[in-house]
Amino acid sequence: MAKVRLEHRHVILGEPLQFDLVDERGRTWLKYGYVIQSEGQLDRLIDRGVFFEEMIDESQRQQREKENVSVFLGIGELAGEFQQLFDHGRFSYGEVLRVAELIQELCELDGDAALANIQLYRSGRYSLRHSFHTALLAEMLLRHLDRPREVRCHALAGALTMNIGMLELQDLLYQQNVPLTLEQKRDVIAHPQMAVESLRRQGVDHPVWIEVVEHHHEMIDGSGYPKRPPMNVLSVESQAVSMADRFCAMVSERKHRSGTLSSMAAQNLLGRQAATIAPVLANAFKKEVGSYPPGTMVALANGEVAMVIRRLLNPEQPLVRSLRSPSGIRYAAPPKRVAGGPVFAIKEAVDAQVIKDCDWASLWPRVELEESKDGEAGAA
Repeated sequence: MAKVRLEHRHVILGEPLQFDLVDERGRTWLKYGYVIQSEGQLDRLIDRGVFFEEMIDESQRQQREKENVSVFLGIGELAGEFQQLFDHGRFSYGEVLRVAELIQELCELDGDAALANIQLYRSGRYSLRHSFHTALLAEMLLRHLDRPREVRCHALAGALTMNIGMLELQDLLYQQNVPLTLEQKRDVIAHPQMAVESLRRQGVDHPVWIEVVEHHHEMIDGSGYPKRPPMNVLSVESQAVSMADRFCAMVSERKHRSGTLSSMAAQNLLGRQAATIAPVLANAFKKEVGSYPPGTMVALANGEVAMVIRRLLNPEQPLVRSLRSPSGIRYAAPPKRVAGGPVFAIKEAVDAQVIKDCDWASLWPRVELEESKDGEAGAA
């Protein structure tokens, strides 16, 4: 018999329980056959950390592990695999497309857990991690705009390879705490064309892939670099990658500073940089990311510190799990809150490092592969 912590997937509202529910001391809370009628009652039981005992043999356990996926961990593992493609210099562009397809699959399973990695995953080379996160956010924006799956896949491949002309320089700039030299500025301006030439030498000629790489620093207002083409030349795919590129760069740390808080990065993009972003993309960003995307640490009005875990219909009132009480005590079982109203409203975003040694993956439960792709109402 296995002691299993209760999750939403274990209960069907309105139907009798198939087990006793007990607390960590073994005291019975609800008996076999009891009917849980409301989502609120189920949430409270889960927040309290109740358990049930389940008969399961090892073969069943292994099968169940195969059927359930931690999207948060899966995204991190895929980011590591993507970085390994560059360990030996020359890499396979077919493998880049495979990574792009897997990003799409994981985002479909749980877009919230996937988005959280942008702010919480900090392993490996900055240059490659940044390209990976840009591809992840671009997928969410383009999926919101109902772009065809195959087109999105090649746009993601473009995001993953957009900086292959300056990977070493990008890693150097991550460490650098002084202004760019004139030579570095020239290399930065030249890197889109260098990347396109490298791709073409390897036989990559898909128009979406090439266009994204070539134009990922161009802007609809005529700014950007290197060629400043007319607005009608820039595809929605290259514009989405450009927007994702800028957001991911802002929220990422550097060797000598923390990243910009997501609320400030969103304000910068949609305010100061509004002229460089098409309204349709700005709207997609507000719906898919908002000021407090999953992975954002926030301070609540009641003094709790919480992690945003789900986007809801109102992007300014996401679902959070409170990690630290107003008195500063860490919660053993982080309770859920809808971040709204006078008590649980978000006061401000804060650096994730205010909470040390947290198992971030535990905040996003494993997803059953047969579940609906999009999940929560506000997720897509």
